[in-house]
Amino acid sequence: MQFGTAEISVILTKADELAAWVNDVKEYALQQALSGVQFDSFKVVEGRSVRKYKDEKAVAETVEKAGFNSFEQSVLGITTMTKLLGKSKFEELLSGFIVKPKGKPTLVPISDKRAAINNAADDFKEDM
Repeated sequence: MQFGTAEISVILTKADELAAWVNDVKEYALQQALSGVQFDSFKVVEGRSVRKYKDEKAVAETVEKAGFNSFEQSVLGITTMTKLLGKSKFEELLSGFIVKPKGKPTLVPISDKRAAINNAADDFKEDM
């Protein structure tokens, strides 16, 4: 099945609303399933989780007693560093070290205030 640009534009204008609706349906179904309702072809399982320490202080003490450093050191983030130094001192000391990479391309409504980026076809157009 292929869609033309007009159909895709209509779908895109509704995409966020549809995604929100789908998420609402999923959340409702989960709550119902947790209450005992059974849905054909679906089951409730335990989600994935990330391991973590139950007592970081005890971990740090144990590792240090074994002769290792359990902490890592990193430079403060830009927002935190700006708050620490103040905006003018931050600019004075660090402006030469700041870069802002291009953001990942994203498709937005034409009403968005950001300037459009060139696409591949624009890059290869010859000047007339």
